[in-house]
Amino acid sequence: MTSLSLPPNNLNHTQKKIIDAAIICVKQWGVAKVNLNDIAKEAGVTRPTVYSYFRNRDEIIQQALLQSAYLFGAKTIKHLQKFETARERTIEAIIYSLKKLPKEPSLALLKNTGMSDIINNKGLSTPEGQQILRGLFQIILIGKSLTDDELDEIAEVVARFMLSLLTIKGPKKRNDKELRGFIERRLIPSLGL
Repeated sequence: MTSLSLPPNNLNHTQKKIIDAAIICVKQWGVAKVNLNDIAKEAGVTRPTVYSYFRNRDEIIQQALLQSAYLFGAKTIKHLQKFETARERTIEAIIYSLKKLPKEPSLALLKNTGMSDIINNKGLSTPEGQQILRGLFQIILIGKSLTDDELDEIAEVVARFMLSLLTIKGPKKRNDKELRGFIERRLIPSLGL
């Protein structure tokens, strides 16, 4: 299995500090209460310094989500290397993500209810976000003959399914075996796997 193609890391030390500061601020106060002054103070830089790299707060948060998503995708692919089939890799990618995403510093922001607009408008629907999903699913579904449109649709369905499991409490708690069965029965047939 090949590795996920990561974008070049063009972020300098100051940009990384600003992104890390934004994550800390959003976790502490929620996205609605965080402003550029908070982020600048937490990063130990001036507001003009923040503006020299980013247009606004949402752009900082978007960049944090995208960078973290690339890195998380690479970890996921490494985990999936021991699974033989596209079906198994899809199920295990969801299980792995459900366990690990809440522990990822900036991706944990996905569970912040104030983040829904940013995620919807500037997250996975952006060209960068679609590139992450497409790259991940090209590897998960390796060996399957799929058009780019089919690949994008599968990635979208899985991402939506997984995000709903992350953010919406179901009627019953499932252990890993039950969750694998649930995914096998309800999601896998819709993907044609």
